[in-house]
Amino acid sequence: MPDQTVEVLPLEANRVGALTHTGQSPPHADTVVSMLRSLTVDDDYFHRRALRKICIQSSPVDDFLPQASEIIPGLFLSDMYTATSPAVIQRLGITHVASILRKPAHRYPRPMRHLCVPIDDKDDTNILDYLDASVKWIHAALAEGGRVLVHCVWGMSRSASVVIAYLIAARRMSLDEAIRLARARRKVVRPNQGFMVQLKIFEKVTRLREAQARRAAESGAELDELDLDALARRMGVLTAS
Repeated sequence: MPDQTVEVLPLEANRVGALTHTGQSPPHADTVVSMLRSLTVDDDYFHRRALRKICIQSSPVDDFLPQASEIIPGLFLSDMYTATSPAVIQRLGITHVASILRKPAHRYPRPMRHLCVPIDDKDDTNILDYLDASVKWIHAALAEGGRVLVHCVWGMSRSASVVIAYLIAARRMSLDEAIRLARARRKVVRPNQGFMVQLKIFEKVTRLREAQARRAAESGAELDELDLDALARRMGVLTAS
């Protein structure tokens, strides 16, 4: 069966350089309850078994097993094991998959639309460059009646950050509101420290853009693009030259 061509997000025009942060990503999620295992009909049993083990998050109380979490109607967040299960994709009616991974190995058959956002889960990884395009892609997919699944390895940091950014921009939530909703639907959600800093910047930029658009609409003036680098410096975030 022919494979669907993977779309790779370009960098945004207003590029913020690599951000400098300290601290490590948390190795475990918040306390969670047991979830049902995802079903799979894949033939490669041993590969799937190994992948499932990788995608399990342990907590001091219980295990967070591979599963898909519906954050808002039609928008799902999951681990890689669940996102590559044909049975899950069919059961949920997924039409669009966003892989927030450096090198996604799985290929989806047509007519699936597949987006790749090539980033690593590290505190100093620049995710801000990709948030605008990711949000637009998800919004367009949902607007046309699609069902979107966003994933990384665990559905905890990278993919969660993209979904949170969507809630901030498309649903006009604050960062705190978006995180609370995401965690209410998927308790393992915890963006790393560097991503949290960048999500705060994204929230600020989004609110400034909205205010700027309102003023432009009222006055009829041309809308100027915000300088993200200057805003990041004003917020005390170091950017690479």
